[in-house]
Amino acid sequence: MTKLFRDVDYYVVQASNSTQREFELDFADIIEVYDTNETTITTQCGRTVIINWDNNYFKSYHVIYETEQMQLHPGMVEEIIAMLRHINVDGETMQYIIEKVGMTDQVLRQLVMNNPYTDTSDLLEEKVRLSDEYLRSLSKNN
Repeated sequence: MTKLFRDVDYYVVQASNSTQREFELDFADIIEVYDTNETTITTQCGRTVIINWDNNYFKSYHVIYETEQMQLHPGMVEEIIAMLRHINVDGETMQYIIEKVGMTDQVLRQLVMNNPYTDTSDLLEEKVRLSDEYLRSLSKNN
């Protein structure tokens, strides 16, 4: 059985539907910092989420996008992004880079899990439609 992937949205929804006490009891095993008005957790995709509470009820949240890898190599990610912008990187080149660093599966999963369900289902429907059209064109030519 696959482990449920829990991203930022999952925890924000849970927090907004709970009191601070309920949320902290439910997720005690992953909470890093308990505070009177804040709870800090790290999601499975490596993002730190700070949930803010007001009188025990969800108020807002803040996501820290700097990963541990970025902290170990300060400024390098920004340099890489600047280089990619400088060459005006296109989708095919970015895909090639992702494949060459062996990150295809992880990036695919993170993009699917962090985007709205409708976006993912729309893309899947498009892929199925295009595959069906391609197969029909092959059978017409034979």
